[in-house]
This record gives sequence, structure tokens and C-alpha cells, in this order.
Amino acid sequence: MLAPSPARDGKEASWDLPAAPEAVATARRLVREALAVWGLSTLADDLTMVVSEVVTNAIVHAKSAVTLSLHRQGRSVRGEVADHSPVWPTPLPAGPDEEHGRGLAIVAAYSERWGVDPTPDGKIVWFVARDGSIPFR
Repeated sequence: MLAPSPARDGKEASWDLPAAPEAVATARRLVREALAVWGLSTLADDLTMVVSEVVTNAIVHAKSAVTLSLHRQGRSVRGEVADHSPVWPTPLPAGPDEEHGRGLAIVAAYSERWGVDPTPDGKIVWFVARDGSIPFR
């Protein structure tokens, strides 16, 4: 079930999403809505790109439902995607004609920093973006 949009003065938002392809579009929409409420719409394009990649990876590779969370700290947002697989994401080599293998490079390019933390039942892939800090364009 999806949580309501964050309050204007709220600092966190979290949603449980199913292990289904349509969850990726839902995640993008929720991120855009939360950022708009927080007055951080300038981060929407970059964070929706990162969220698309991380949620897709969780659905495809972890084959699990995910929890998407956003944590606002001033003009910065930390996003987290928790899944139920202990297998950490691994960058893949991608040639110019490859369809797959660029996801983590996209995450790195569109976030200020990112990483993975273990949890008792899987992992959390996290990423941070700050208004005006992303050099990739």
C-alpha cells in the first residue's frame, strides 16, 4: 500500500512497492510528487532517473518487493531502496551496443554519492542528491 504524499514540512516519505514492472513508473511519480511538496522539483529529473535504475535492479535481480524512502535534509535528499536479497549490485561492462549494464553508472552520474548497506533480510541501496550539486548534463 502506498503512503500518502509527505507533508510540506515533512522530512520523510516511504512507500512499499511490489516486485512488478509497473512499480518503476509508480516510483518515479511518487518521487516527483514528494519533491514538489518539499519545493525541490529541481532534483526531480535526476532523482527519478536514479530511482528508475535502482528500483528496476531490485525487481529484476533481487526479484523482491521494495521499500522506497526519501529523507530530506535542507536542500539534500537521500533516497533508499530496500529489497530482500543479500546480493549486492555489481557494475557490468557495457559496450556501445549492449542493452544492459549501464544502471550503476547512471546512478553514479546522477547522484552526489551512493552506496549499499546490508540489512538483516537483504540490503539498502542509497543515493544522495543536493540541489545544484549534480554535474552531469
